[in-house]
Amino acid sequence: GSTAAVPTADTSQVQGLAPKSNWCMPEELRKKGCYPSGCPFPMAALNILLQEDLTIRGGAQLWLYNCGARLKAAGHNVTFLLPADSLIVDDCKQIEGVTVSTYDREAIAETPDLFRPQFTELLGLANVCVTLVRQRRGLFQNVSFVGECISAAGLKTFLVAKTGTPDPTYESCFYGGPLIAKGQCCVITIAEYTKTFIVENMGVPAGLITNVYNGTDTAKFKRTPEMAVEAYKRYPLASECFAVGCIGSFEERKAQSVLLRAAKKLVEDGRLKNIHCLFVGEGPDKQMLLGLIDELGLKDNATIFDFTKEPFYVFERCDIIALPSTGKEGLPNVLLEALAMEKPCVATRAYGMPEVVIDGETGYCFPSGDVDALADSIAKIAAVTPEERKAMAEKGKAMVFREHDKVVQFEKILAIIQEKAAAAAE
Repeated sequence: GSTAAVPTADTSQVQGLAPKSNWCMPEELRKKGCYPSGCPFPMAALNILLQEDLTIRGGAQLWLYNCGARLKAAGHNVTFLLPADSLIVDDCKQIEGVTVSTYDREAIAETPDLFRPQFTELLGLANVCVTLVRQRRGLFQNVSFVGECISAAGLKTFLVAKTGTPDPTYESCFYGGPLIAKGQCCVITIAEYTKTFIVENMGVPAGLITNVYNGTDTAKFKRTPEMAVEAYKRYPLASECFAVGCIGSFEERKAQSVLLRAAKKLVEDGRLKNIHCLFVGEGPDKQMLLGLIDELGLKDNATIFDFTKEPFYVFERCDIIALPSTGKEGLPNVLLEALAMEKPCVATRAYGMPEVVIDGETGYCFPSGDVDALADSIAKIAAVTPEERKAMAEKGKAMVFREHDKVVQFEKILAIIQEKAAAAAE
């Protein structure tokens, strides 16, 4: 392999656009349940290090960026520690007054010890470090490496590891390394399923794990008469059909074929002859799905539409939303959005999906890949009275607005970060 040069901390004080408003409103947010009881606010400026090992500019990376912007707006000192080729480096440099430090992503995978001084120096200045749990690359796994740096140097820095959908190939050390035994770290999960998986399979104590849902932007999903008119224009299905929406990439793990076979069963047995599956998305399985529609004789019962950035029109056009995935999902945002739009859902009984699709309350779950059970779930909702379906829709919306509002959930995580940083600074 190549010999990596001894790294220097590429750290620069950067100037950019200041956030327009101060977000830290302790009393108001505490009333919403955002701050843990006894959390001392307002507080003095704290030093917070935010670390990510992936280079993409996806949802998790933008979450970290927003986290840094909000913490800086609250008056804290914020440093980002990112790969040099991360696509959010320039975004982070637009936050006024933050520090950005980078490292060679390929070199650290080969010789992580060369980067230990850089990481340890930054961690020594921080009261808390927030990391996003990532897969091991070569000899480097970001969370365990950070934990080892803190432990070896005898630092008081508290480690917060935020993790998404659990991966069975992960190891317990990925959630804090040597700091787990010391209780000097905590894990934030995005679903109760993830928390349970980590406790049962990784041996991390439940007391170190807090579940905070990612949430959805509930303000975007408000139904209007104008929206209904536009929805029928965009998705011109037969007016008397029972529309089952299915939004997502056309790939094997999404299992749209299971929904098509369930629709075929409902047409053939007469329980729901007017079913119409409205698929919206893009991906490698599109031609296969078009062929399956022909093979099953469902040309009048299924239509494929292009990917959209405005899914609320799909929700408005449909009677229910289906998510038949057989692969890894976590807690899909499409379910939260559909429920916020007052649409009952049917979904696979796996991962975090049963946490929001509650049988008989907000929809029905079914075993993974079970065509008959999916057909039964759809038929149950189609068979209830309009009043009963409306009650189901209202329960789903109330749950999302109550437990999955994006702003409130984000503030909960920020409160945890500030609380841990304040304790470490004492």
